Amino acid sequence: MRAVNFRDTSKVVTFYTRRYGKMSAIAKGVRNPKSKYGSLFQPTNYLQIVFYRRENREMQYVSSSEFVKYFKKLGTSIERLAIAMSLVEIVDRLMHDEEENERVFTLLVESLNMLDTKDVQPQNVFAHFGLHLSVNLGFEPGFDNCLICGKRIDLEKEKRITYVVRKGNALCENCSANVNEGYIVSAAAMAILRHFIRMSSEEAGSMVIEQRLQNELSNFVFVYLRKHSENLRELKSLKFLSASK
Repeated sequence: MRAVNFRDTSKVVTFYTRRYGKMSAIAKGVRNPKSKYGSLFQPTNYLQIVFYRRENREMQYVSSSEFVKYFKKLGTSIERLAIAMSLVEIVDRLMHDEEENERVFTLLVESLNMLDTKDVQPQNVFAHFGLHLSVNLGFEPGFDNCLICGKRIDLEKEKRITYVVRKGNALCENCSANVNEGYIVSAAAMAILRHFIRMSSEEAGSMVIEQRLQNELSNFVFVYLRKHSENLRELKSLKFLSASK
C-alpha cells in the first residue's frame, strides 16, 4: 500500500492483507540497488509475502515476497493509475491496523483487476468500489425508498432527488420540501446507483456511461464516504487526477 524509508537501505511497508488486514513490516535491504525485491513494494502491486510474525514484537519483518499479479495496464493512463491509487488510499485511511476483513480485501483486488482490463470505465470502478465498501463497513447507502415516508422514489417523475448523506438515504419530492439539508442527485445518476449497489465489479466497470454521469457518480460516492469517515478528508490521488486534466 505504502512505504517509507527506514535506516540506510530498508523500508517500512504497510500492506493490506487477506488474513491480518492492514499491517506494517520492515523490508530489509530493499533500497539496495542489488536487491531483487526493490521494485515490488509499490502501492498497487498484488503480492504474496512471507514474514516473521511475533505477537510480542512491535514491528514484523518481511522474509520474502513475489508477485501474485502485476497490473500492467494501470500505467497506460493517468486516470486508471490515479483511481487505482485512490482505492488503495481509501482502504489505508478507513481500515484499522490488523483488522481482518476478507470482503474488503476481495473487493479491492476485484476492483484493481477491473482497472487492469482493456475496456473499462475507470470512474465506474471507483463508484462501485465506494458503494460496496460502504456496505461492507456497515453504512450502506439506500436508493430505493424515501427516508421519511418510506414511499418508493419514482425516478420517472422526479428528475432531481434530494439525498440526506448523513442518514444514507434519499427523500421523495414531497418530504424534501420540509427538509433543509440534502445533496442533489439527478434521477439518471440515482438509477445507476441502484444498479451498481447490486452489480459485480465486472458488470459495473464495463457499463457504458456518459462522462457527465460518471463525474456525478464519483462525486457522490466520495462525498458519501467522506461524510461517514473522519479519516477521509481528501484523496491525494484524485487531486492529482484533477490537476492533470
